[in-house]
Amino acid sequence: IGMIQIITEAPQSSSFKMMSERQVEIARAIKDDPAVASVSSFIGVDGSNATLNTGRMQVELKPAAERDAITDVMQRLEDKAAQVSGMKVYLQASQDLTIDARVSRTQYQLSLSSLDTDQLRKWVPIFVERLAADKALAGVTDNFQFNGLQTLVKVDRDAAARYGITMTQIDEALYNAFGQRLV
Repeated sequence: IGMIQIITEAPQSSSFKMMSERQVEIARAIKDDPAVASVSSFIGVDGSNATLNTGRMQVELKPAAERDAITDVMQRLEDKAAQVSGMKVYLQASQDLTIDARVSRTQYQLSLSSLDTDQLRKWVPIFVERLAADKALAGVTDNFQFNGLQTLVKVDRDAAARYGITMTQIDEALYNAFGQRLV
């Protein structure tokens, strides 16, 4: 195996700029490792990254004869990435055959779902904490993100109309300022 996939995660309230700076810092640290041939880095929302605070890296390793065992390399890269404050990293050796089309932080996945969001808010942290306490499991995490920043915006439609501003324009302005579109 000559490839490692890395999933990065910043706090849910992270801006694109902050995520970009931290992702570049991790990519540089990883690229400096003697076992690494190249690093590709991606952040932002796309088909694999569901939220702005997650990123991906593909790390191409040098041939096996020119580097340590992949498990040793992965531990070293994880230690380097851990030096970047406010970021979590999840490393996986890339497989020749991938069954699931979904990119995951860890090798194995378990999905919990409910129509009742309050039940998920209550039970997901408890479930993850109990799994993480099991010594047989490593890298237990979740992707249940509900701590992002929120605000309620009340628009005075009459005042907006007096200025010739439509709700579509207001929506676009707010999305440009706070959404995931790069402007």
